[in-house]
Amino acid sequence: MRFLLPLLMLLAACDDQFADPADFDGQPRCGAEQYYDLLGKNASVLDKVNLPKSARVLRPDDVITLDYSPDRLTIDTDRSGLISSVTCR
Repeated sequence: MRFLLPLLMLLAACDDQFADPADFDGQPRCGAEQYYDLLGKNASVLDKVNLPKSARVLRPDDVITLDYSPDRLTIDTDRSGLISSVTCR
């Protein structure tokens, strides 16, 4: 019971202000739109792409931090090795 109030305060602090992680203040900040053409391609094409230093490529079962960074390009791949999403987060 004593954990209920802190939990409620934590939930109240959560805000659905950003519906799409790639959309921050109306403008993508990490340049994700420049990489949308990679969607559906094999992740091996990333070896030939010049990604920003802060970019991260996430594979299934990768352990990641849950911090939100609108300036960080994040590329997700699926189990078949295809690029499944390109976002700012």
